[in-house]
Amino acid sequence: MVRAYRDMETRLESAPEDFAPDVTTLRDGRTVTIRAIRPDDADAMRVAFDHLSAEARYSRFMSAVKLTPAMLERAVRPLGDRERALVAVLGEGASETIAGGARYVNGPNDETCEFAVTITDGWRGAGLASRMLRVLIEDARTSGFKRMEGYVLATNKPMLDLARRLGFEVGASEEGPSVKLVWLDLSTK
Repeated sequence: MVRAYRDMETRLESAPEDFAPDVTTLRDGRTVTIRAIRPDDADAMRVAFDHLSAEARYSRFMSAVKLTPAMLERAVRPLGDRERALVAVLGEGASETIAGGARYVNGPNDETCEFAVTITDGWRGAGLASRMLRVLIEDARTSGFKRMEGYVLATNKPMLDLARRLGFEVGASEEGPSVKLVWLDLSTK
């Protein structure tokens, strides 16, 4: 659940060209390229969504979600210069597949951004979420954000553990005891 999506319809699309791709070899030996999402990723994004288990969808969206055409369109067209959407891909051209996605959006002020990470089931445990979040953190820091935060289900132990390993603080959220707020001060490394 990325709450910061509200009221963002007037922003301009960000250009994928302003993000340098990051080629990463994961701990299991597989190699992916982390790059900005593009409108032509819609079909691959639909396939990746179909490869999420019901549990993974619930962990990411905090409810049972079906991918609608509007959600898909929104996912492949990040808005404005204060939002970043990345995908981890393998292969090239028509054979390219998406293994995961990460994004941040401008939060309630110009100093805070809210993040989300989703990894398809076949890529969990390979270090992809960690690498994508590290890339996202650095991009947000470079973009001038001072704080990154996210909402994580209290039962999503792998994500909470990853956040702690990357230096995020974990605390209560206004969403209630079933959701934790994680936050990272981006003004220090």
